[in-house]
Amino acid sequence: MDHLIQSQMQYDILVTGAGLAGIRAAVSCARENRNVLLITSSRLCSGSSFYPLMDTIHCLCTAGPQDRERFFKDIEDCSQGMNDPWMGRYYIDHIEECIGNLPEMGIDFHKLPEKKLACFGHTARDLYYWKDWDALRTRVHQAIRKTGRITVMEHTDLVQLLVSENRIIGALLLGPEGILTISAKAVILAGGGMGGLYLHNLNTADVNGSTQAIALKAGAKLINLEYNQFIPGFLSPLYKTVFREGSLRYCTGLIGPDGEDVLKGLLPHQADYEECLMLREPHGPFTFSDNSRYFDIALMKSALQRIEAEGGRFDESSGCLIRYSPDILKDKRGYVRDYTDWLLREHNIHIEKDPISIAPFFHAANGGIWVDHGCCTGVEGLFACGEGAGGIHGADRLGGMASGSCLVFGTLAARSACSHAGKNHFSPVPVDDIRGQLYASYQCCPPYIKQPLSDTGRIPDSPQEICRRVKELMWRYGGIIRTEKGLVTALETMDAMGLVLDQNMGLDDCEDAPQLKAFLKAHQYLDLGRALLASMLARRESRGSHYREDHPQTDPLAGAWRTAVSLTDGKYVVSQTPAPGYTEPSSCS
Repeated sequence: MDHLIQSQMQYDILVTGAGLAGIRAAVSCARENRNVLLITSSRLCSGSSFYPLMDTIHCLCTAGPQDRERFFKDIEDCSQGMNDPWMGRYYIDHIEECIGNLPEMGIDFHKLPEKKLACFGHTARDLYYWKDWDALRTRVHQAIRKTGRITVMEHTDLVQLLVSENRIIGALLLGPEGILTISAKAVILAGGGMGGLYLHNLNTADVNGSTQAIALKAGAKLINLEYNQFIPGFLSPLYKTVFREGSLRYCTGLIGPDGEDVLKGLLPHQADYEECLMLREPHGPFTFSDNSRYFDIALMKSALQRIEAEGGRFDESSGCLIRYSPDILKDKRGYVRDYTDWLLREHNIHIEKDPISIAPFFHAANGGIWVDHGCCTGVEGLFACGEGAGGIHGADRLGGMASGSCLVFGTLAARSACSHAGKNHFSPVPVDDIRGQLYASYQCCPPYIKQPLSDTGRIPDSPQEICRRVKELMWRYGGIIRTEKGLVTALETMDAMGLVLDQNMGLDDCEDAPQLKAFLKAHQYLDLGRALLASMLARRESRGSHYREDHPQTDPLAGAWRTAVSLTDGKYVVSQTPAPGYTEPSSCS
Protein backbone atom coordinates (compact mmCIF):
# COMPACT_ATOMS: atom_id res chain seq x y z
CA MET A 1 0.00 0.00 0.00
CA ASP A 2 2.78 2.44 0.87
CA HIS A 3 4.17 2.35 -2.65
CA LEU A 4 0.92 3.90 -3.92
CA ILE A 5 1.21 7.00 -1.68
CA GLN A 6 3.00 9.84 -3.48
CA SER A 7 4.37 13.25 -2.48
CA GLN A 8 2.37 15.98 -0.74
CA MET A 9 1.12 19.13 -2.53
CA GLN A 10 -0.40 22.33 -1.15
CA TYR A 11 -3.42 24.33 -2.30
CA ASP A 12 -5.45 26.92 -0.45
CA ILE A 13 -8.69 25.20 -1.40
CA LEU A 14 -9.49 21.78 -2.81
CA VAL A 15 -12.72 21.52 -4.81
CA THR A 16 -13.96 18.02 -5.60
CA GLY A 17 -16.28 17.67 -8.58
CA ALA A 18 -16.10 19.52 -11.91
CA GLY A 19 -19.79 19.89 -12.65
CA LEU A 20 -21.67 23.15 -12.39
CA ALA A 21 -21.30 23.56 -8.60
CA GLY A 22 -17.60 22.68 -8.57
CA ILE A 23 -16.73 24.99 -11.45
CA ARG A 24 -18.72 27.85 -9.88
CA ALA A 25 -16.99 27.31 -6.53
CA ALA A 26 -13.51 27.10 -8.08
CA VAL A 27 -13.95 30.24 -10.19
CA SER A 28 -15.34 32.14 -7.20
CA CYS A 29 -12.36 31.11 -5.05
CA ALA A 30 -9.93 32.11 -7.80
CA ARG A 31 -11.62 35.51 -7.93
CA GLU A 32 -10.62 35.88 -4.26
CA ASN A 33 -6.98 35.17 -5.21
CA ARG A 34 -6.94 31.67 -3.73
CA ASN A 35 -4.95 28.87 -5.32
CA VAL A 36 -7.43 26.12 -6.14
CA LEU A 37 -7.13 22.46 -7.05
CA LEU A 38 -10.24 21.28 -8.94
CA ILE A 39 -10.49 17.51 -9.28
CA THR A 40 -12.91 15.28 -11.15
CA SER A 41 -13.06 11.54 -11.50
CA SER A 42 -13.92 11.99 -15.18
CA ARG A 43 -13.34 15.23 -17.07
CA LEU A 44 -14.16 18.91 -16.77
CA CYS A 45 -17.87 19.70 -17.24
CA SER A 46 -19.07 16.39 -15.87
CA GLY A 47 -21.88 15.09 -13.70
CA SER A 48 -25.60 15.72 -13.97
CA SER A 49 -25.03 19.34 -15.04
CA PHE A 50 -23.63 18.22 -18.39
CA TYR A 51 -25.37 14.89 -18.91
CA PRO A 52 -24.62 13.87 -22.54
CA LEU A 53 -27.98 12.19 -23.28
CA MET A 54 -29.93 15.34 -22.50
CA ASP A 55 -30.49 18.08 -25.05
CA THR A 56 -30.27 21.05 -22.67
CA ILE A 57 -29.99 21.95 -19.00
CA HIS A 58 -32.54 24.37 -17.55
CA CYS A 59 -32.24 26.87 -14.72
CA LEU A 60 -35.25 28.41 -12.99
CA CYS A 61 -35.20 32.14 -12.29
CA THR A 62 -37.59 34.68 -10.82
CA ALA A 63 -40.03 36.48 -13.11
CA GLY A 64 -39.18 39.90 -11.67
CA PRO A 65 -39.41 41.35 -8.12
CA GLN A 66 -43.16 40.84 -7.94
CA ASP A 67 -42.62 37.08 -8.35
CA ARG A 68 -40.48 36.52 -5.26
CA GLU A 69 -43.23 35.69 -2.79
CA ARG A 70 -44.99 33.41 -5.28
CA PHE A 71 -41.67 31.71 -5.99
CA PHE A 72 -41.04 31.14 -2.29
CA LYS A 73 -44.52 29.68 -1.86
CA ASP A 74 -43.89 27.26 -4.74
CA ILE A 75 -40.66 26.11 -3.06
CA GLU A 76 -42.39 25.62 0.27
CA ASP A 77 -45.41 23.83 -1.19
CA CYS A 78 -43.46 21.23 -3.12
CA SER A 79 -40.94 20.73 -0.28
CA GLN A 80 -43.77 19.79 2.13
CA GLY A 81 -41.88 21.05 5.17
CA MET A 82 -38.69 19.11 4.45
CA ASN A 83 -36.58 22.02 3.20
CA ASP A 84 -34.74 24.90 4.85
CA PRO A 85 -36.82 28.06 4.21
CA TRP A 86 -33.79 30.32 4.59
CA MET A 87 -32.10 28.59 1.67
CA GLY A 88 -35.18 29.08 -0.47
CA ARG A 89 -35.11 32.81 0.25
CA TYR A 90 -31.38 32.94 -0.43
CA TYR A 91 -31.83 31.23 -3.79
CA ILE A 92 -34.53 33.70 -4.84
CA ASP A 93 -32.42 36.68 -3.77
CA HIS A 94 -29.29 35.59 -5.67
CA ILE A 95 -30.28 33.52 -8.70
CA GLU A 96 -30.49 36.44 -11.15
CA GLU A 97 -26.99 37.60 -10.22
CA CYS A 98 -25.59 34.07 -10.47
CA ILE A 99 -27.07 33.48 -13.92
CA GLY A 100 -25.44 36.73 -14.98
CA ASN A 101 -22.08 35.30 -13.85
CA LEU A 102 -22.28 32.26 -16.15
CA PRO A 103 -20.13 33.86 -18.91
CA GLU A 104 -17.34 34.21 -16.34
CA MET A 105 -17.35 30.40 -16.23
CA GLY A 106 -17.31 30.15 -20.02
CA ILE A 107 -21.02 29.23 -20.26
CA ASP A 108 -23.19 31.04 -22.79
CA PHE A 109 -26.85 30.89 -21.87
CA HIS A 110 -30.22 31.57 -23.46
CA LYS A 111 -33.75 32.21 -22.21
CA LEU A 112 -36.81 30.29 -23.35
CA PRO A 113 -39.03 32.67 -25.34
CA GLU A 114 -42.05 31.71 -23.26
CA LYS A 115 -42.32 31.50 -19.49
CA LYS A 116 -42.65 27.90 -18.31
CA LEU A 117 -44.41 26.22 -15.43
CA ALA A 118 -41.64 24.35 -13.60
CA CYS A 119 -42.12 20.85 -12.23
CA PHE A 120 -44.34 21.12 -9.12
CA GLY A 121 -44.72 24.87 -9.56
CA HIS A 122 -47.91 26.92 -9.71
CA THR A 123 -46.59 30.01 -11.53
CA ALA A 124 -44.87 30.13 -14.94
CA ARG A 125 -41.55 31.94 -14.80
CA ASP A 126 -38.31 32.52 -16.70
CA LEU A 127 -36.28 29.47 -17.62
CA TYR A 128 -32.69 29.82 -18.83
CA TYR A 129 -30.78 27.06 -20.58
CA TRP A 130 -27.45 26.09 -22.12
CA LYS A 131 -26.42 23.24 -24.42
CA ASP A 132 -23.77 21.96 -26.89
CA TRP A 133 -21.59 20.20 -24.32
CA ASP A 134 -18.38 19.81 -26.35
CA ALA A 135 -18.24 23.47 -27.38
CA LEU A 136 -19.17 24.51 -23.87
CA ARG A 137 -16.39 22.36 -22.37
CA THR A 138 -13.81 24.12 -24.54
CA ARG A 139 -15.00 27.54 -23.38
CA VAL A 140 -14.98 26.48 -19.71
CA HIS A 141 -11.37 25.26 -20.07
CA GLN A 142 -10.45 28.66 -21.49
CA ALA A 143 -12.23 30.52 -18.68
CA ILE A 144 -10.45 28.46 -16.02
CA ARG A 145 -7.04 29.00 -17.60
CA LYS A 146 -7.76 32.72 -17.70
CA THR A 147 -8.05 32.86 -13.90
CA GLY A 148 -4.43 31.74 -13.48
CA ARG A 149 -5.37 30.30 -10.10
CA ILE A 150 -7.04 26.96 -10.83
CA THR A 151 -5.26 23.65 -11.40
CA VAL A 152 -7.50 20.98 -12.93
CA MET A 153 -6.81 17.30 -12.33
CA GLU A 154 -9.05 15.03 -14.39
CA HIS A 155 -9.53 11.28 -13.77
CA THR A 156 -8.71 11.80 -10.11
CA ASP A 157 -10.88 10.57 -7.21
CA LEU A 158 -11.29 11.79 -3.65
CA VAL A 159 -10.31 8.89 -1.37
CA GLN A 160 -10.10 10.30 2.14
CA LEU A 161 -10.53 13.57 4.00
CA LEU A 162 -7.66 14.12 6.41
CA VAL A 163 -8.84 15.42 9.78
CA SER A 164 -6.97 16.71 12.80
CA GLU A 165 -8.92 17.74 15.92
CA ASN A 166 -12.17 17.89 13.91
CA ARG A 167 -10.55 20.20 11.36
CA ILE A 168 -9.91 19.37 7.72
CA ILE A 169 -6.22 19.68 6.89
CA GLY A 170 -6.14 17.97 3.51
CA ALA A 171 -7.18 14.94 1.52
CA LEU A 172 -5.97 11.82 -0.23
CA LEU A 173 -6.65 11.61 -3.94
CA LEU A 174 -6.36 8.63 -6.25
CA GLY A 175 -4.97 9.27 -9.70
CA PRO A 176 -3.88 6.91 -12.48
CA GLU A 177 -0.53 6.27 -10.80
CA GLY A 178 -1.53 6.10 -7.15
CA ILE A 179 -2.50 8.16 -4.09
CA LEU A 180 -1.66 11.86 -3.89
CA THR A 181 -1.53 13.66 -0.55
CA ILE A 182 -2.98 17.17 -0.63
CA SER A 183 -2.54 19.73 2.14
CA ALA A 184 -5.39 22.26 1.99
CA LYS A 185 -6.79 24.97 4.21
CA ALA A 186 -10.34 24.18 3.13
CA VAL A 187 -12.20 21.58 1.08
CA ILE A 188 -15.40 22.12 -0.91
CA LEU A 189 -17.32 18.94 -1.76
CA ALA A 190 -19.21 19.39 -5.04
CA GLY A 191 -19.13 15.82 -6.31
CA GLY A 192 -22.80 15.59 -7.22
CA GLY A 193 -25.49 13.11 -6.28
CA MET A 194 -25.64 9.35 -5.87
CA GLY A 195 -27.19 7.96 -9.04
CA GLY A 196 -24.38 5.44 -9.47
CA LEU A 197 -25.83 3.44 -6.57
CA TYR A 198 -28.82 2.54 -8.75
CA LEU A 199 -28.93 0.03 -11.60
CA HIS A 200 -30.82 2.45 -13.84
CA ASN A 201 -29.79 6.08 -13.49
CA LEU A 202 -29.66 9.19 -15.62
CA ASN A 203 -26.26 10.29 -14.39
CA THR A 204 -22.72 9.97 -15.64
CA ALA A 205 -20.50 7.31 -14.04
CA ASP A 206 -18.76 9.82 -11.75
CA VAL A 207 -22.04 10.62 -9.93
CA ASN A 208 -21.87 7.77 -7.42
CA GLY A 209 -22.20 9.30 -3.96
CA SER A 210 -18.54 8.83 -3.03
CA THR A 211 -18.26 12.34 -1.55
CA GLN A 212 -21.30 11.77 0.69
CA ALA A 213 -19.82 8.48 1.94
CA ILE A 214 -16.44 10.09 2.57
CA ALA A 215 -17.99 13.09 4.35
CA LEU A 216 -19.96 10.71 6.58
CA LYS A 217 -16.73 8.96 7.57
CA ALA A 218 -15.13 12.34 8.35
CA GLY A 219 -17.85 13.27 10.86
CA ALA A 220 -20.45 15.09 8.73
CA LYS A 221 -24.14 14.19 8.84
CA LEU A 222 -26.43 13.38 5.93
CA ILE A 223 -30.01 14.60 5.76
CA ASN A 224 -33.19 13.93 3.70
CA LEU A 225 -31.66 10.86 2.05
CA GLU A 226 -35.08 9.27 1.57
CA TYR A 227 -36.05 11.95 -0.97
CA ASN A 228 -34.68 11.02 -4.39
CA GLN A 229 -36.09 11.92 -7.77
CA PHE A 230 -36.94 9.18 -10.25
CA ILE A 231 -37.98 9.93 -13.79
CA PRO A 232 -38.63 7.66 -16.76
CA GLY A 233 -35.66 6.98 -18.98
CA PHE A 234 -35.08 5.06 -22.20
CA LEU A 235 -34.06 1.42 -21.94
CA SER A 236 -34.11 1.32 -25.74
CA PRO A 237 -33.44 2.31 -28.46
CA LEU A 238 -30.76 4.43 -26.73
CA TYR A 239 -30.16 3.42 -23.11
CA LYS A 240 -30.17 6.22 -20.50
CA THR A 241 -31.77 8.86 -22.73
CA VAL A 242 -33.74 11.38 -20.66
CA PHE A 243 -37.53 11.13 -21.12
CA ARG A 244 -39.33 14.44 -21.68
CA GLU A 245 -42.54 14.46 -19.65
CA GLY A 246 -44.09 17.10 -21.91
CA SER A 247 -44.67 14.33 -24.44
CA LEU A 248 -47.24 12.51 -22.29
CA ARG A 249 -50.34 14.24 -23.67
CA TYR A 250 -49.62 12.31 -26.87
CA CYS A 251 -49.18 8.92 -25.16
CA THR A 252 -51.59 6.34 -26.60
CA GLY A 253 -50.43 3.32 -24.64
CA LEU A 254 -48.05 1.98 -22.00
CA ILE A 255 -47.57 -1.65 -22.98
CA GLY A 256 -46.11 -4.33 -20.72
CA PRO A 257 -44.47 -7.63 -21.71
CA ASP A 258 -47.84 -9.39 -21.96
CA GLY A 259 -49.11 -6.85 -24.49
CA GLU A 260 -51.57 -5.26 -22.04
CA ASP A 261 -51.63 -1.61 -21.01
CA VAL A 262 -50.03 -1.67 -17.54
CA LEU A 263 -51.42 1.71 -16.52
CA LYS A 264 -55.02 0.79 -17.26
CA GLY A 265 -54.68 -2.29 -15.10
CA LEU A 266 -53.47 -0.29 -12.11
CA LEU A 267 -55.68 2.79 -12.07
CA PRO A 268 -58.46 2.89 -9.46
CA HIS A 269 -61.98 3.26 -10.79
CA GLN A 270 -62.22 6.94 -9.92
CA ALA A 271 -59.08 7.87 -11.80
CA ASP A 272 -59.16 8.48 -15.52
CA TYR A 273 -56.36 7.34 -17.86
CA GLU A 274 -56.05 10.64 -19.67
CA GLU A 275 -56.33 12.59 -16.42
CA CYS A 276 -53.42 10.61 -14.99
CA LEU A 277 -51.24 11.42 -18.01
CA MET A 278 -52.15 15.11 -17.90
CA LEU A 279 -51.36 15.25 -14.18
CA ARG A 280 -48.03 13.58 -14.91
CA GLU A 281 -47.07 15.83 -17.83
CA PRO A 282 -46.17 19.01 -15.88
CA HIS A 283 -43.41 17.35 -13.84
CA GLY A 284 -40.56 15.01 -14.79
CA PRO A 285 -39.99 13.31 -11.41
CA PHE A 286 -42.29 10.84 -9.68
CA THR A 287 -44.27 12.14 -6.72
CA PHE A 288 -46.76 10.49 -4.41
CA SER A 289 -48.57 13.81 -4.02
CA ASP A 290 -51.20 13.34 -6.74
CA ASN A 291 -52.77 10.63 -8.91
CA SER A 292 -50.00 10.94 -11.48
CA ARG A 293 -48.15 8.48 -9.22
CA TYR A 294 -49.93 5.55 -10.89
CA PHE A 295 -47.92 6.13 -14.08
CA ASP A 296 -44.55 5.55 -12.37
CA ILE A 297 -45.86 2.79 -10.10
CA ALA A 298 -47.13 0.98 -13.21
CA LEU A 299 -43.67 1.24 -14.81
CA MET A 300 -41.98 -0.13 -11.70
CA LYS A 301 -44.45 -2.97 -11.10
CA SER A 302 -44.11 -4.07 -14.70
CA ALA A 303 -40.33 -4.19 -14.40
CA LEU A 304 -40.47 -6.08 -11.09
CA GLN A 305 -42.87 -8.61 -12.56
CA ARG A 306 -40.41 -9.25 -15.37
CA ILE A 307 -37.62 -9.76 -12.83
CA GLU A 308 -39.70 -12.23 -10.84
CA ALA A 309 -40.69 -14.11 -13.99
CA GLU A 310 -37.02 -14.56 -14.81
CA GLY A 311 -36.14 -15.98 -11.41
CA GLY A 312 -34.88 -12.75 -9.88
CA ARG A 313 -32.45 -12.05 -12.69
CA PHE A 314 -32.16 -8.39 -13.65
CA ASP A 315 -32.70 -7.80 -17.34
CA GLU A 316 -31.70 -4.30 -18.37
CA SER A 317 -33.74 -4.61 -21.57
CA SER A 318 -37.06 -5.06 -19.76
CA GLY A 319 -39.52 -2.21 -19.50
CA CYS A 320 -42.73 -0.76 -20.86
CA LEU A 321 -43.25 0.18 -24.48
CA ILE A 322 -44.64 3.71 -24.80
CA ARG A 323 -46.63 4.60 -27.89
CA TYR A 324 -47.23 8.10 -29.26
CA SER A 325 -49.67 9.79 -31.57
CA PRO A 326 -48.06 11.42 -34.64
CA ASP A 327 -49.62 14.68 -33.40
CA ILE A 328 -46.59 15.10 -31.12
CA LEU A 329 -44.67 16.42 -34.14
CA LYS A 330 -47.11 19.33 -34.38
CA ASP A 331 -46.44 20.55 -30.81
CA LYS A 332 -45.08 24.11 -30.94
CA ARG A 333 -43.87 24.29 -27.33
CA GLY A 334 -40.12 24.90 -27.41
CA TYR A 335 -39.12 22.29 -24.85
CA VAL A 336 -41.11 19.58 -26.69
CA ARG A 337 -40.21 20.63 -30.23
CA ASP A 338 -36.50 20.92 -29.37
CA TYR A 339 -36.61 17.49 -27.74
CA THR A 340 -38.21 15.65 -30.68
CA ASP A 341 -35.87 17.45 -33.11
CA TRP A 342 -32.86 16.51 -30.98
CA LEU A 343 -33.86 12.84 -30.84
CA LEU A 344 -34.13 12.73 -34.62
CA ARG A 345 -31.09 14.88 -35.43
CA GLU A 346 -28.62 13.43 -32.93
CA HIS A 347 -29.86 9.86 -32.50
CA ASN A 348 -32.10 9.10 -35.52
CA ILE A 349 -35.06 8.31 -33.22
CA HIS A 350 -38.53 8.95 -34.65
CA ILE A 351 -40.53 9.40 -31.46
CA GLU A 352 -43.88 8.95 -33.21
CA LYS A 353 -43.14 5.51 -34.70
CA ASP A 354 -39.98 3.90 -33.28
CA PRO A 355 -40.45 1.39 -30.40
CA ILE A 356 -39.33 3.15 -27.22
CA SER A 357 -39.01 1.18 -23.98
CA ILE A 358 -38.95 3.11 -20.68
CA ALA A 359 -38.51 2.38 -16.96
CA PRO A 360 -37.98 4.42 -13.76
CA PHE A 361 -34.45 5.81 -13.53
CA PHE A 362 -32.75 7.53 -10.59
CA HIS A 363 -32.32 11.14 -11.62
CA ALA A 364 -31.35 13.38 -8.69
CA ALA A 365 -30.91 13.46 -4.93
CA ASN A 366 -32.92 15.99 -2.93
CA GLY A 367 -30.90 15.27 0.23
CA GLY A 368 -27.21 14.95 0.95
CA ILE A 369 -24.51 16.33 3.23
CA TRP A 370 -26.14 18.44 5.93
CA VAL A 371 -24.98 22.05 5.56
CA ASP A 372 -25.90 25.27 7.31
CA HIS A 373 -26.36 28.78 5.96
CA GLY A 374 -22.69 29.09 5.09
CA CYS A 375 -22.53 25.68 3.38
CA CYS A 376 -20.54 24.46 6.41
CA THR A 377 -20.81 20.76 7.26
CA GLY A 378 -20.07 20.75 10.99
CA VAL A 379 -16.49 19.63 10.32
CA GLU A 380 -14.20 22.65 10.46
CA GLY A 381 -12.88 23.58 7.02
CA LEU A 382 -15.27 21.27 5.15
CA PHE A 383 -17.97 22.76 2.92
CA ALA A 384 -20.47 21.26 0.49
CA CYS A 385 -22.68 22.51 -2.34
CA GLY A 386 -24.56 21.31 -5.38
CA GLU A 387 -26.54 18.10 -5.56
CA GLY A 388 -24.37 16.47 -2.90
CA ALA A 389 -25.55 18.92 -0.23
CA GLY A 390 -28.85 18.70 1.66
CA GLY A 391 -31.01 21.60 2.75
CA ILE A 392 -32.61 23.64 0.04
CA HIS A 393 -34.74 20.84 -1.43
CA GLY A 394 -37.40 18.83 0.37
CA ALA A 395 -39.83 16.02 -0.40
CA ASP A 396 -40.11 17.31 -3.98
CA ARG A 397 -38.07 19.94 -5.85
CA LEU A 398 -39.06 22.64 -8.32
CA GLY A 399 -37.79 21.83 -11.79
CA GLY A 400 -34.77 23.92 -12.81
CA MET A 401 -33.70 24.63 -9.23
CA ALA A 402 -31.02 21.93 -9.12
CA SER A 403 -28.80 23.76 -11.62
CA GLY A 404 -29.63 27.12 -10.05
CA SER A 405 -28.69 25.79 -6.61
CA CYS A 406 -25.29 24.75 -7.97
CA LEU A 407 -24.66 28.36 -8.99
CA VAL A 408 -26.07 30.05 -5.89
CA PHE A 409 -24.63 27.76 -3.24
CA GLY A 410 -21.41 27.09 -5.14
CA THR A 411 -20.78 30.83 -4.82
CA LEU A 412 -21.74 30.82 -1.12
CA ALA A 413 -19.55 27.79 -0.34
CA ALA A 414 -16.61 29.51 -2.01
CA ARG A 415 -17.12 32.64 0.05
CA SER A 416 -17.18 30.65 3.28
CA ALA A 417 -14.17 28.53 2.28
CA CYS A 418 -12.11 31.60 1.33
CA SER A 419 -12.93 33.21 4.68
CA HIS A 420 -11.85 30.06 6.50
CA ALA A 421 -8.66 29.73 4.44
CA GLY A 422 -7.71 33.31 5.25
CA LYS A 423 -7.68 32.51 8.98
CA ASN A 424 -5.78 29.21 8.86
CA HIS A 425 -2.46 27.73 7.80
CA PHE A 426 -1.28 24.55 6.13
CA SER A 427 -0.85 21.51 8.35
CA PRO A 428 1.36 18.82 6.79
CA VAL A 429 0.31 15.29 7.71
CA PRO A 430 2.79 12.55 8.71
CA VAL A 431 2.65 9.40 6.58
CA ASP A 432 1.78 7.24 9.62
CA ASP A 433 -1.23 9.43 10.34
CA ILE A 434 -2.33 9.14 6.71
CA ARG A 435 -2.16 5.36 6.95
CA GLY A 436 -4.09 5.30 10.21
CA GLN A 437 -6.96 7.43 8.94
CA LEU A 438 -7.17 5.54 5.65
CA TYR A 439 -7.23 2.10 7.24
CA ALA A 440 -9.79 3.16 9.85
CA SER A 441 -12.16 4.47 7.15
CA TYR A 442 -12.01 1.48 4.86
CA GLN A 443 -12.96 -1.28 7.21
CA CYS A 444 -16.40 -1.95 5.87
CA CYS A 445 -18.00 -4.29 8.37
CA PRO A 446 -19.62 -2.72 11.45
CA PRO A 447 -18.41 -4.44 14.63
CA TYR A 448 -21.87 -5.76 15.50
CA ILE A 449 -22.00 -8.00 12.39
CA LYS A 450 -20.47 -11.38 13.17
CA GLN A 451 -21.32 -13.57 10.19
CA PRO A 452 -23.19 -13.47 6.88
CA LEU A 453 -26.94 -13.78 7.27
CA SER A 454 -28.41 -17.06 6.04
CA ASP A 455 -31.34 -15.65 4.04
CA THR A 456 -29.51 -13.19 1.78
CA GLY A 457 -28.51 -15.71 -0.91
CA ARG A 458 -25.07 -15.91 -2.43
CA ILE A 459 -22.88 -13.07 -1.25
CA PRO A 460 -20.63 -11.49 -3.92
CA ASP A 461 -16.98 -11.58 -2.95
CA SER A 462 -15.31 -9.21 -5.43
CA PRO A 463 -15.53 -5.39 -5.38
CA GLN A 464 -17.02 -5.32 -8.88
CA GLU A 465 -19.71 -7.87 -8.03
CA ILE A 466 -20.52 -6.04 -4.79
CA CYS A 467 -21.05 -2.75 -6.63
CA ARG A 468 -23.31 -4.45 -9.16
CA ARG A 469 -25.34 -6.09 -6.38
CA VAL A 470 -25.72 -2.78 -4.50
CA LYS A 471 -27.06 -1.16 -7.68
CA GLU A 472 -29.62 -3.95 -8.11
CA LEU A 473 -30.71 -3.82 -4.46
CA MET A 474 -31.08 -0.05 -4.42
CA TRP A 475 -33.09 0.07 -7.64
CA ARG A 476 -35.34 -2.80 -6.63
CA TYR A 477 -35.95 -2.01 -2.95
CA GLY A 478 -34.94 1.65 -2.59
CA GLY A 479 -36.50 2.95 -5.79
CA ILE A 480 -40.06 3.97 -6.61
CA ILE A 481 -41.74 1.33 -4.41
CA ARG A 482 -40.43 0.79 -0.85
CA THR A 483 -41.55 -1.57 1.90
CA GLU A 484 -40.08 -2.48 5.27
CA LYS A 485 -39.51 -6.06 4.15
CA GLY A 486 -37.65 -4.99 1.03
CA LEU A 487 -35.58 -2.33 2.76
CA VAL A 488 -34.55 -4.73 5.53
CA THR A 489 -33.64 -7.39 2.96
CA ALA A 490 -31.42 -4.91 1.12
CA LEU A 491 -29.83 -3.64 4.33
CA GLU A 492 -29.06 -7.13 5.65
CA THR A 493 -27.59 -8.16 2.31
CA MET A 494 -25.31 -5.11 2.29
CA ASP A 495 -24.20 -5.84 5.85
CA ALA A 496 -23.33 -9.38 4.79
CA MET A 497 -21.43 -8.12 1.74
CA GLY A 498 -19.45 -5.78 3.98
CA LEU A 499 -18.39 -8.68 6.17
CA VAL A 500 -17.37 -10.80 3.18
CA LEU A 501 -15.41 -7.89 1.70
CA ASP A 502 -13.50 -7.36 4.95
CA GLN A 503 -12.72 -11.06 5.23
CA ASN A 504 -11.52 -11.43 1.65
CA MET A 505 -9.68 -8.22 0.85
CA GLY A 506 -7.93 -5.30 2.50
CA LEU A 507 -6.04 -2.19 1.46
CA ASP A 508 -2.72 -4.04 1.53
CA ASP A 509 -4.05 -6.48 -1.07
CA CYS A 510 -4.41 -3.68 -3.64
CA GLU A 511 -1.39 -3.90 -5.92
CA ASP A 512 -2.13 -1.04 -8.32
CA ALA A 513 -4.34 2.02 -8.71
CA PRO A 514 -7.21 0.34 -10.66
CA GLN A 515 -7.48 -2.43 -8.07
CA LEU A 516 -7.45 0.10 -5.24
CA LYS A 517 -10.12 2.17 -6.97
CA ALA A 518 -12.44 -0.84 -7.26
CA PHE A 519 -11.89 -1.74 -3.59
CA LEU A 520 -12.63 1.81 -2.38
CA LYS A 521 -15.69 2.10 -4.61
CA ALA A 522 -17.20 -1.07 -3.13
CA HIS A 523 -16.75 0.34 0.38
CA GLN A 524 -18.30 3.67 -0.58
CA TYR A 525 -21.30 2.00 -2.23
CA LEU A 526 -21.95 -0.08 0.87
CA ASP A 527 -21.44 2.85 3.25
CA LEU A 528 -23.83 5.19 1.46
CA GLY A 529 -26.29 2.48 0.46
CA ARG A 530 -26.83 1.52 4.10
CA ALA A 531 -27.30 5.15 5.09
CA LEU A 532 -29.96 5.59 2.39
CA LEU A 533 -31.82 2.45 3.43
CA ALA A 534 -31.75 3.50 7.09
CA SER A 535 -33.37 6.84 6.19
CA MET A 536 -36.04 5.16 4.08
CA LEU A 537 -36.85 2.75 6.90
CA ALA A 538 -37.14 5.55 9.44
CA ARG A 539 -39.82 7.47 7.50
CA ARG A 540 -42.90 5.30 7.87
CA GLU A 541 -45.14 7.38 5.63
CA SER A 542 -45.41 8.45 1.99
CA ARG A 543 -44.43 12.03 1.18
CA GLY A 544 -43.35 13.55 -2.12
CA SER A 545 -40.71 11.40 -3.79
CA HIS A 546 -40.70 8.90 -0.87
CA TYR A 547 -43.36 6.21 -1.38
CA ARG A 548 -43.79 3.45 1.20
CA GLU A 549 -46.24 0.91 -0.22
CA ASP A 550 -46.77 -0.42 3.31
CA HIS A 551 -47.45 3.11 4.63
CA PRO A 552 -49.35 4.75 1.74
CA GLN A 553 -50.53 7.79 3.68
CA THR A 554 -48.88 11.11 4.50
CA ASP A 555 -48.57 11.47 8.27
CA PRO A 556 -49.10 15.11 9.36
CA LEU A 557 -47.06 14.53 12.52
CA ALA A 558 -44.08 13.30 10.50
CA GLY A 559 -43.95 16.68 8.76
CA ALA A 560 -42.45 18.16 11.92
CA TRP A 561 -39.11 16.34 11.55
CA ARG A 562 -36.46 15.42 9.02
CA THR A 563 -34.22 12.38 8.95
CA ALA A 564 -30.50 12.78 9.64
CA VAL A 565 -27.87 10.02 9.55
CA SER A 566 -24.49 10.01 11.25
CA LEU A 567 -21.84 7.35 11.78
CA THR A 568 -20.60 6.55 15.28
CA ASP A 569 -18.24 3.65 16.04
CA GLY A 570 -19.25 1.91 12.83
CA LYS A 571 -22.99 2.22 13.54
CA TYR A 572 -25.48 4.28 11.58
CA VAL A 573 -27.34 6.61 13.91
CA VAL A 574 -30.67 7.87 12.55
CA SER A 575 -32.08 10.94 14.28
CA GLN A 576 -35.18 13.05 13.79
CA THR A 577 -34.31 16.73 13.65
CA PRO A 578 -37.20 19.16 14.21
CA ALA A 579 -38.08 21.98 11.86
CA PRO A 580 -36.38 24.20 10.88
CA GLY A 581 -33.33 22.34 12.21
CA TYR A 582 -30.92 23.08 9.37
CA THR A 583 -28.42 25.38 11.04
CA GLU A 584 -26.78 22.76 13.27
CA PRO A 585 -23.62 21.87 11.25
CA SER A 586 -21.73 25.21 11.61
CA SER A 587 -17.97 24.98 12.40
CA CYS A 588 -17.06 27.22 9.48
CA SER A 589 -14.03 28.40 11.40
